[in-house]
Amino acid sequence: MKIAVCAVQVPFVKGGAEYHFDNLYAELLKRGYDVEYIKIPFKWYPPEEIVNHALIWRLLDLSESNGMKIDGVIAQKFPSYLVRHPNKVVWLLHQHRTAYDLAHTEMDDLLPYGKLGEVVRQKIYKMDNLGLNEARKIYTNSGNVAGRLWRYNKIAGEPLYHPPPLMGQYRCESYDDYIFYPSRVDAIKRQDLAIKCLQHCNSNIRLKIAGTGPHLDYVRSLAKECGVDDRVDFLGFVSEKELLDLYANAATVVYVPLDEDMGYVTLEAFLSKKPVITCADSGGPLEFVEDSVNGFIAAPSPESIAEKVQQLFENGLCEKMGQNGYRKVSSMNLSWDNVIKKLLEPMQ
Repeated sequence: MKIAVCAVQVPFVKGGAEYHFDNLYAELLKRGYDVEYIKIPFKWYPPEEIVNHALIWRLLDLSESNGMKIDGVIAQKFPSYLVRHPNKVVWLLHQHRTAYDLAHTEMDDLLPYGKLGEVVRQKIYKMDNLGLNEARKIYTNSGNVAGRLWRYNKIAGEPLYHPPPLMGQYRCESYDDYIFYPSRVDAIKRQDLAIKCLQHCNSNIRLKIAGTGPHLDYVRSLAKECGVDDRVDFLGFVSEKELLDLYANAATVVYVPLDEDMGYVTLEAFLSKKPVITCADSGGPLEFVEDSVNGFIAAPSPESIAEKVQQLFENGLCEKMGQNGYRKVSSMNLSWDNVIKKLLEPMQ
């Protein structure tokens, strides 16, 4: 069976979405499928580039190659799912969010372009409705993404959870006196809330932030401004071994993004037997975090997050809640066998 895995790639950027489809490609190969990985660069500025890059996907002919039929395609996020194929399955990571839930917010990168931005936003709606409705089946990487798809496009998607990249390697060694926040450093990830919360926590509690991104200089300066720079470790990019070690020895993981699609962080933390503190508006993590059971759901404020951190440390709850998180994720049937069976069924 010949399968084309279609992925959007912002050059020199690698995060959860990229690891997600890298792993899908590798797992299909392991099972003997004839797979081609098709990546096309994506640029979203100025807004007309969004339309240009969408057209690249739309103009591709993946029905056959070198006289051989391509049996199916699996696409992930905008605009890859605009590709035409009679056996198109979409595993939706997210749409172009500034056209939807982030529209007319401070994170709306179309808004500064005025009328042009609005024209492109309308085109994105139309392209999504066309490309997604062509699919034989739409899976999503979380219930949150499925909810957005129905809310804005009235298109149904079925959540399909998958194992995080280092499944089988996560472990727990200790509960040291630090909070861990691994993620791309970007405004939407809200590392600023974790930094500010330290002002309201015991002075022995540290914060370790792993990751790089456009917001890094801002959060570094924020730590100094808040007087906690001596308690925050900016680790930058970390290797897989370092990541596993950081999870293994953290007291807790704080993961407080704004309306996250899904995020590996919560699952990785639970597999490392660590409780997770997230926020009531954090989206994807709320599908896994049960308040006061395997973590805490805080209000999106430094004071509320700090209160939950203090509860964990002062009441010795890290190990108990971490174990509860591990039991939760262990019951979820996170296997690539299940994922691939689901993805290929509609192509049969």
